[in-house]
Amino acid sequence: MREEELIKLLDRFEKGKCSVEELNRLEAWFDRSSASGEFTWSEQEKSIFNTNLKKRIDATIAGKVRPLSINWLKVAASVILIAAFSLLLNTYRTKLIDYFDPVIYAQTIVPMGQKAKLTLSDGSVVVLNGGSRLRYPEKFNRDLREVNLIEGEAYFDVAHNKEKPFIIEAGGTKTQVLGTAFNIRSYSGFKNIEVTVSRGKVAVSKMVSGNQQPVFLLPNEQVSIDRFSWKMEKRYMNAREIISWTQGKLIFNNESLKNVAAVLQHSYGVKINYKNRDIEEIRFTASFDQKDTLNEILYSIAKANKLIYVKDGKQILFSKKYKVFN
Repeated sequence: MREEELIKLLDRFEKGKCSVEELNRLEAWFDRSSASGEFTWSEQEKSIFNTNLKKRIDATIAGKVRPLSINWLKVAASVILIAAFSLLLNTYRTKLIDYFDPVIYAQTIVPMGQKAKLTLSDGSVVVLNGGSRLRYPEKFNRDLREVNLIEGEAYFDVAHNKEKPFIIEAGGTKTQVLGTAFNIRSYSGFKNIEVTVSRGKVAVSKMVSGNQQPVFLLPNEQVSIDRFSWKMEKRYMNAREIISWTQGKLIFNNESLKNVAAVLQHSYGVKINYKNRDIEEIRFTASFDQKDTLNEILYSIAKANKLIYVKDGKQILFSKKYKVFN
């Protein structure tokens, strides 16, 4: 393809005016140029060439050397053109790739009281808890495998691929892995975002904090990130308990009733309120499995903390139990 024709095509592509035939020609040129290595100049080579060319021009102007020959100027012009195409390629390469092989996103939304299990295009498995929303590519056709847990809780069992790191964005945090299994809880109603590792190793960082070093987690380690102060706290946790929800179990270990209520709301699709606000801060430890009904769980919470509750459809109200004196 002639140089002037290529420049016109690139300009038409930039303006979105290319026909199908022109796009095919542009793609063919891209493949040929990449295969022949025309655009593989290093920055050092470009710098050396430009410096030498400037010296010759300066010397010619000063009359210290004979003028540059026409042939040498043609060579220089050709090399400069190739270098310019190299820079153009960096600009247009991403656009060409996006045009011919775009990233198409899908989204899975799980209603309250339900769970969903999906397998991504790379074989990674994700289990989503009730009230969760995950955005992900239909196929991973870029250098990174990136998904976004927009809301909720998810357990990831990531397929190993050392060439393509797996990255999850959730509530202003970024978790990066190669192949491992871990849980992320990022409900907007919770004060903290929690990442817990059950297998492998992950790196968790805050997207809002610039260049701060990530926190690395090994199995049975958890990092909790405060949504308001963005303080990160690393601690030991039993990962088996954390991911028990994927098997229909509920394990609470010194959890506030506020968090317990939030978990029940997402697991059973109910709404829990408190007549007394300080009830939210009561701590609760217990474990339940699939055979335990919601009413049994509510009764256990009330009895253990000297509370009473009223259930009206999907609305539940907890209040303190007061003594009645005659």
